[in-house]
Amino acid sequence: AVRRLTRVTMPVIGRMPISVLYPTGSKQETNTPKFAKEWAAADLLAGDFLYMRKYAPENLAGKTVVTNTTTADDVEFLRGRGVQWLITTTPRLDGRSFGTNAFEAALTAAAGKGRPLTDTEIDDLIDELELRPAVERLNP
Repeated sequence: AVRRLTRVTMPVIGRMPISVLYPTGSKQETNTPKFAKEWAAADLLAGDFLYMRKYAPENLAGKTVVTNTTTADDVEFLRGRGVQWLITTTPRLDGRSFGTNAFEAALTAAAGKGRPLTDTEIDDLIDELELRPAVERLNP
């Protein structure tokens, strides 16, 4: 069923402007809370941060957020909404976390092999450099 749906929808979705599918520009900064019941029911919120910022309700007290690519302002946004824990998939460097794809590209470039790294090679570099997800308590 998923393959059939993909075959039918991808030709249309693939031609849509990215701004229809993903918040871009100033739309990344606006917050229009939606789906309040679903947000309230969840203890763990996981997903892309720009979507969270766009649709998060005012009250996220006691929630744990697992996401990617956050800045210091994003952390303050979550702290202000009462988020208890923030876990990012990559370490925080100079006040921000970066996307997993950016880390993979950096590791691949640093390895200097002139080819994509295998999963094992990436895992070995992550271990060697002691790269770990960031876990931060934002509110007691």
